[in-house]
Amino acid sequence: MKRKTDSFTGSRPVFTGSPSIVPGGFNLDVVNQKFNVGDVIPKGTVATFDEQTRLVQVLKTAEVVDIDADDAKKVSLKVAEFFKPIFCVGEKVAKADAISGTFANAVSIEAIQKTKSTYVVTLSAAITGLAKGDTLEEVVKNASNNAAERFTGRSVTINDVEVDEFETAIDVCADTMQYALLERRVQKIPASQKDASGMALKGNPHVKLSQSY
Repeated sequence: MKRKTDSFTGSRPVFTGSPSIVPGGFNLDVVNQKFNVGDVIPKGTVATFDEQTRLVQVLKTAEVVDIDADDAKKVSLKVAEFFKPIFCVGEKVAKADAISGTFANAVSIEAIQKTKSTYVVTLSAAITGLAKGDTLEEVVKNASNNAAERFTGRSVTINDVEVDEFETAIDVCADTMQYALLERRVQKIPASQKDASGMALKGNPHVKLSQSY
């Protein structure tokens, strides 16, 4: 008799309690930001929302776990039990907290190879100073034509959200109330996105962060 077995890991809370939700309902902004259908945006991802357009954009980051010794353009990114990177081919990236230079000269992602446990990006050029433990972050062009962070976050996603072929509904939290986001359980949050204390988002002090496990 043949049989097929699967393992299920369940879910893991990323907030210390039940956070509030920004009411009204939002959709993922797939016009101004690229996504792959089927990718899962993890809960606890830093985001920004527009109450007029009802659209949400997210901060794309990932921790570097290895750089190919023979080709520094090949960078392995962290795949955890509950999340994996959501980059797209063609996006430009930089070392988080060290973003500089013109957007035109920023490194781009030329290829992505992924399995259930690995995620390797091939870059157009090696990133100077990038090392294991650093954070890779998507960058965009600012008003001065320089590479810059996509936004200063003022919310975080509440649930895992799978990118749909059509509209993708997504909820965000802009006030964790007496609770906090468990930062070690989500994708890396650059220091540039935190206030001076490191215990809240710089763009919204009502979104509190915790280093507890």
